[in-house]
Amino acid sequence: MLSLAHGLDHFTRRLIPPLIPIWALFFGAPLWQIALIPALQLFGSALFHIPVGIISDSRDRRYLLPVGTGLHGLTYILFTFAAFNQYLDFDIYLLGHPFNSRLLVMMMAMFLSGMGTSVLHPTGLPLLTENISPEIKGRAYGMWAAAAKLGDGFGPAFLGISLLYMDWHIIFILFGIVHICYAAFLFIELDKYKTSPPVTPTELNNLPSNFWKSNPQMYVYPLLAVLAFISIRGVGDDGLGTFIPTFVNAIYGYTFEIFGTTVISTSTAALYYSACLFSAAIFSFISGRLVDKYDPKLILIIFSIVAIFPITILAFIELSPLLLLLVLVLLGASIWGAAPARDALISSIAPPGREGRTFAYMWTGALTFGSISPIIVGYIGDVGGLKMSFSIISIFIAVSVIPLFLLYSKKILVEHRAQ
Repeated sequence: MLSLAHGLDHFTRRLIPPLIPIWALFFGAPLWQIALIPALQLFGSALFHIPVGIISDSRDRRYLLPVGTGLHGLTYILFTFAAFNQYLDFDIYLLGHPFNSRLLVMMMAMFLSGMGTSVLHPTGLPLLTENISPEIKGRAYGMWAAAAKLGDGFGPAFLGISLLYMDWHIIFILFGIVHICYAAFLFIELDKYKTSPPVTPTELNNLPSNFWKSNPQMYVYPLLAVLAFISIRGVGDDGLGTFIPTFVNAIYGYTFEIFGTTVISTSTAALYYSACLFSAAIFSFISGRLVDKYDPKLILIIFSIVAIFPITILAFIELSPLLLLLVLVLLGASIWGAAPARDALISSIAPPGREGRTFAYMWTGALTFGSISPIIVGYIGDVGGLKMSFSIISIFIAVSVIPLFLLYSKKILVEHRAQ
């Protein structure tokens, strides 16, 4: 049930990247302006993660998760109506640049969408911890992460096929309604499970005031190291997640004829993107099982090092259609396939009663830096080409590994509680 909520959230968010080229033409706007749509969605999520995490540690999560899911769906409906509202069809100058006012309302809708998605991790992952046996927690995280990547993969694939038969705004309205209905389902079904925090609000308030200073090796130091890893990595992850379809469409522009139907380059790029994300889903199941047996730090390091290679290949080598597909499959597996190890590592450093906010701290860092990434990648893509953008992303992925090695220091004590 929780994994489906996670997958549905990612499904609708991944409808956005393949449409960036279409919106750029529709509004006659540069890539960096259109990139503000996913960027503000990420920023809105980042901004509200910590407040939601604090609330999640003290209040019944049954009342939080459905609200976030419903809000996420409602904003997609608002987004669609703003795009075609003729009363908003005029330009506003901001910092010397003209912005179509419809585009500005669409950006505001995505910011509110981010507020809705901010509820998912600080409530969903602690709910898994409360309701799943510790010895199979890695597999549970694998299922949670795989659902996200299946949603990521099915989103562009569904869009790529659906665009052959309907306009994008019909799809957005449809899945906005689906989110609202699933929010009602969650509220009803969560009543059957443990949804209240393990530590009551009174007990939480009675924790020592010097909690942060009492034993920094057990919480503060590993928290900062993992936060650094996730934040630096967020620049690469979200830059890739936003612009892979645009990259495939702009650099290769494949068009195919299948059974008398012409598959346009936008649809082809969406399908290649889906293959990348389906690969991530498969490897999430695999790495989830590995987490139950091995150190999640080591798993993250290995996957991160491997990820450098496919990004570098995309940046510097021209590929055939088949080789491009294989490189994207390796990219998806290495970039997003280790998510269960990341979540297990975060859970292992979270003290009792603080898991919600610990996940919130991490995702705030990842999403804050990730929200900047589409703008940077889009700007570099406008100036020097998307291949240059991808070469810079490979540097961020390489640098993100450094904080993980710090976790092996004797001054940092991380207990692998997933075993």
